[in-house]
Amino acid sequence: MRTITFYSYKGGVGRSLLVANVATYLATLGKRVFAIDFDLEAPGLHYKFNSPRSADEGLGEKYQKGLVDVLEYFVGNKILPERISAYAETIPSQTRNAATIDVMRAGLAPEAAYWEQLSRLDWHSLFYGPSAEGAQFFLELKERIRLEFQPDFLLIDARTGMTEMGAVATTLLPDIVVCLALASFEHLEGLRTVLRSINATPRHDPALPRIELVPVLSRLPIRRDVTLEEAELERVKTYLSAPDSLGVPLVFADIAPLHSEPGLDAGERLLVGGSNSPNDFPLLRDYLRLFSRIIPAEDIRPHVGELIQRATARMLDDPDGAQGDLEALSAYSADETAMRALLKLYRLRKAPLDKIVSTAYLMWHLRVSASDPLLVDVARTAFSEPRSAEALKKYIDFADAVWRSDGAKDARMALTLVGAYMPDRRDQAVRLLREHVARVDPPNPLLLAKLLDLLRSDGQVQEALAMAQRLKGVLVNSPEFLGAWTRLVLDQKDRSLAAQLLSDSSYRSDLARTDDPWSVFRILKLTNAPNADAFLMELAEQMITEGGSARLRELAEVFQEEGRLPELMSRLRDRVPSHVAEEIVEFAQRRMRRGYSSRLAG
Repeated sequence: MRTITFYSYKGGVGRSLLVANVATYLATLGKRVFAIDFDLEAPGLHYKFNSPRSADEGLGEKYQKGLVDVLEYFVGNKILPERISAYAETIPSQTRNAATIDVMRAGLAPEAAYWEQLSRLDWHSLFYGPSAEGAQFFLELKERIRLEFQPDFLLIDARTGMTEMGAVATTLLPDIVVCLALASFEHLEGLRTVLRSINATPRHDPALPRIELVPVLSRLPIRRDVTLEEAELERVKTYLSAPDSLGVPLVFADIAPLHSEPGLDAGERLLVGGSNSPNDFPLLRDYLRLFSRIIPAEDIRPHVGELIQRATARMLDDPDGAQGDLEALSAYSADETAMRALLKLYRLRKAPLDKIVSTAYLMWHLRVSASDPLLVDVARTAFSEPRSAEALKKYIDFADAVWRSDGAKDARMALTLVGAYMPDRRDQAVRLLREHVARVDPPNPLLLAKLLDLLRSDGQVQEALAMAQRLKGVLVNSPEFLGAWTRLVLDQKDRSLAAQLLSDSSYRSDLARTDDPWSVFRILKLTNAPNADAFLMELAEQMITEGGSARLRELAEVFQEEGRLPELMSRLRDRVPSHVAEEIVEFAQRRMRRGYSSRLAG
């Protein structure tokens, strides 16, 4: 029997709801669960299960008793009751083939009789009096639960603060203590003190291993920039891990996040065990990830394995049924094997891309490595087309992690990711492009050009110029890089810098022209190059011959800048319909007027 205590230094962190979801999760996977409400001053665990008492249905005698009644019996008789089952209730199963959940509530709270019972208990005598039988009582109660109910897991919903009951729940009984807090100094300072106390308290049986501590940061806001959350979790981890007055540090693998769930603001309800999808509820994803942290895979894998075998056996005769079974199993078990089987079935049946990516995303969220070949294959397939950027924005952090784990070298994925990050998460797009340029030699010219353009528009000119100088030798044949380099220099409006560009042996204006002919002309114009006018006339002839309203508008805008629109009109005569020529000229004039108005306003 594995015993897990859920503790918080202060209330309002969703502790009891977490306990109920853990219990439901384990029961759904075939594990027998016994849960005890130790929060005697503010009991409420039973409400989270929609039990008969909490649903205001018929109240039987067995629903009136709980932990306070067992304590009262023990104080009066010096032994535990003959049958613990008289003080517990069985929660009806919500899903097919689920195991049982037995709950020992605190008692008949909030009835007046309960508070009278509680007030009669002499905690000081129980724990510090001559006989001080409190610790032994709880150890015996734990053993009686094990023998009578034979649960796989004992879950304890501990009370807040520092109390005798809290000490029993966190140091005497558990194998693991899950410690919840908000990201405030008030919560974290108290929690750190409790964590240090648990860590320093020897086990009642020296043969038992040290209690495992799992810190959880609750009710986190959902941020679009995951790096901000990662930084906050790291800050909390550093604070909680700081050495105590004796120089003893605490060691945590990580801090588990639980995000706010707006849908639960109006009333708490179970997320596990129903039709809820982890892809629709961030908190459910967090729950499943935390469960994988505190519940050994070997405890649930045999049961899940049987369900997977049943589902896969139906694939040929009933593929829809097999898919439905695997979808449900993946949603409530968070089992990697189930999700792998589902992904393979999705791909075999050519399921919608969103279903495939959402399953891969959930696997990654539940700590499957981003370098896993199956996840890499899914991410590459999904994020190799720019048109998928908008539709897959909600999975971008997963795809980014896969891209980085694969060496930050896949240019098609990178371009899609940049498109998905822009414009709302521009800093992430720049970070991604910088990482590619730093890790891949030589970098992809399209990605480098995109980075130079973003740095230029962000005013980070010196970094962009230095980058162009450093890489110009290996990208001398890239029109995209040469075009971005041209725009970067042109923006400085520096004649000597422009002249240096044109005289640089790595700069090929003929190739830059294929990417951005107008910037090449403007560079020639800035340096008073003798061939600037011939260059413009050649471009004009090319654009008029090729046609296309977009290119002709660009041409008209340049001629307007040069004060030569009438000349362009003359060239357009008899080459394009008159109404098209007039529309193009009018467009260029409007653009010029807007630019003039903007300069006046500035």
